[in-house]
Amino acid sequence: MEAEKIDNGLVKWGMPMGPLRLIDEIGIDVTVDIATTLEKAYGRRDRAPEILRSMRESKLLGRKSGSGFYKYEGREQFPNESLNQWRRNGSTKHDIDLANRLMFLMINEAARCIEEKVVDSPEDADYGMILGTGFAPHRGGPLRFAEHFGLEKIVEEMNRLAQSDEKFVPCDILKKHACEGTKFYES
Repeated sequence: MEAEKIDNGLVKWGMPMGPLRLIDEIGIDVTVDIATTLEKAYGRRDRAPEILRSMRESKLLGRKSGSGFYKYEGREQFPNESLNQWRRNGSTKHDIDLANRLMFLMINEAARCIEEKVVDSPEDADYGMILGTGFAPHRGGPLRFAEHFGLEKIVEEMNRLAQSDEKFVPCDILKKHACEGTKFYES
């Protein structure tokens, strides 16, 4: 799938910047190094995708090298057609479906932060994601969004997606809330 389609889908959803443009701004090399550190701490679910490793090896490091997910000429950015060699063919019905799939991963990690007692409350997880990642503030954070979307529906969709990609396996606390009909934010 093209970088523009992914980025535009997330911006349309409410994120301040698309994830691939953000990776280009940070740098592919820095992103892979961060993912490597996270993988050592948290396992395979935080492994950098192969396309990032291939891009780093090919010196496509993002804006700083003039080419990453996009090609850069001054302040202008254009699609980088050279990435077609590594692109997996995948399609989505709508941009919102794509955005939700990516949000499910963020929801899962925010829920894991509660489960593993990294944070004390759902408010802390949501607030941290809004401030730390730019999560769309009007959505209330990933856990608030998850409750609005429907925890059962999210777990059902994640289980379906996990059949072809293990990173979508929902964490235990997410499954527990979905099964018991409880929420992160109990009134």
